[in-house]
Amino acid sequence: MVRPPARRGKGFAAGDSNGCYKGVRMRKWGKWVAEVRQPNSRERIWLGSYGTAEEAARAYDAAVFCLRGPGAALNFPNDPPDIPSASELSPYEIQVAASQHAHRVPA
Repeated sequence: MVRPPARRGKGFAAGDSNGCYKGVRMRKWGKWVAEVRQPNSRERIWLGSYGTAEEAARAYDAAVFCLRGPGAALNFPNDPPDIPSASELSPYEIQVAASQHAHRVPA
């Protein structure tokens, strides 16, 4: 029996030409969605649907920055989110900050 090639796991390289960013996946109908897992919990924060993988990845970056601080592994480490008092945000406020960062024009 021949096994199919192994699928790439969670360790996708940021900036991969296939749109493979951490925290991002593509729906069957072509929309890109992002979500992040809360630390020390099985719960996730839904970050929304986006037109491009880059927007979804930027939303993920903002959310993970809020949850894990400036030392978090980002998809775009050269363009970190500018979110004051990020550690004190509720899940809803994290969603809002993520959406704003996703739609911001990159520097």
